[in-house]
Amino acid sequence: MHPTRPEENEPVPELGAPRAGADPTPRRPRGPVRAFLGVPLFYKILLANALIVVLGTVGGTWVTTTYVRHTPYRSIFDLVTLLVVGGVLLTVLVNALILRLALSPLQLLEDTAARVQGGDLDARTPLSPLADRELERLTGTFNGMLDTMDLYRQRLRDVAVRALTAAEEERKRIARELHDETAQMLAALLIRVRIVRNSSDPEALDTLLEEMRQEIGRSLEGIRRFARGLRPPALDELGLGPAVESHARNLSESVGIGIRVEADPLEGALTPEAELAIYRIVQEALSNVVRHSGATRATVRLARASGAVVATVQDDGRGFDVAGVMAGDRQGLGLFGMQERAAYLGGKVEIDSRAGVGTRVRAEVPAAGAGA
Repeated sequence: MHPTRPEENEPVPELGAPRAGADPTPRRPRGPVRAFLGVPLFYKILLANALIVVLGTVGGTWVTTTYVRHTPYRSIFDLVTLLVVGGVLLTVLVNALILRLALSPLQLLEDTAARVQGGDLDARTPLSPLADRELERLTGTFNGMLDTMDLYRQRLRDVAVRALTAAEEERKRIARELHDETAQMLAALLIRVRIVRNSSDPEALDTLLEEMRQEIGRSLEGIRRFARGLRPPALDELGLGPAVESHARNLSESVGIGIRVEADPLEGALTPEAELAIYRIVQEALSNVVRHSGATRATVRLARASGAVVATVQDDGRGFDVAGVMAGDRQGLGLFGMQERAAYLGGKVEIDSRAGVGTRVRAEVPAAGAGA
């Protein structure tokens, strides 16, 4: 199995990598200043307060030993009061300064979040020279999250464009077939109706009626084929398991790949929307098996799990690099579309592939009443 081939091979940056045009990284201070800025906020405050206590103790001791012996009691009290008040003010000032400097990178994060909320989706947080290691990691994680969201939006746009294009192509195909087949047959039937009405030869009349019956039958088969292409009737009439078996059988007969279906009884286990989602996921997975895997056999399993229904499609093909394909720009839109179908219902799709071993696509969707 292999994903849908890309139309363009454009390089895509890894998630969290620096973006083109992003703010350049500022020069970081070096030496003791850089070492101090890299210390976590807790230890910055602890070191500053410890330094104040040490300086206060040493200074207070020196003042006491120098002036206490020759100073009246009242003056000593005033001096101690001055030292206490000065120490408190100095402590508050130093802590406020440290907090102001250390938390300034958070202001950058807040400003970037406000810009993104305001519509500037390309905004990224520059790395502050005042950030410690934890804030550096937070900034990198925040920018990586924005990059992931940007890539996700791009993939959603690509999937939407692909869906619209596929729908338009399907409309064109149906319109062409209706015009070239059904409309032509109906026009021929109108001509034969006129001939039948003016015919007086019983034998010729029987021949014309038989030809009309056959053409009507072909027209009906063409219309049924259109309907099956838009939505498989077996899914509504028989359920998910028989619909998947019918699709697998038709696909196997047309391409020559052995496809085995193992399905548990699933009556009432899924909502109509969930049944359609699993059917389309299996359909896309089998389509990838046929087009790209080089497999000779494939197995489809539909089974109940705790509070969910699990569909698995496994083949013996050549396999592919899942991470590399999913990181691409236009690569893997079929795989991404399968994941989105399941995600809309609160489910998930897992893809496991190894070179020379094959590929397994596992889709899990909550059962009816399990909550999505």
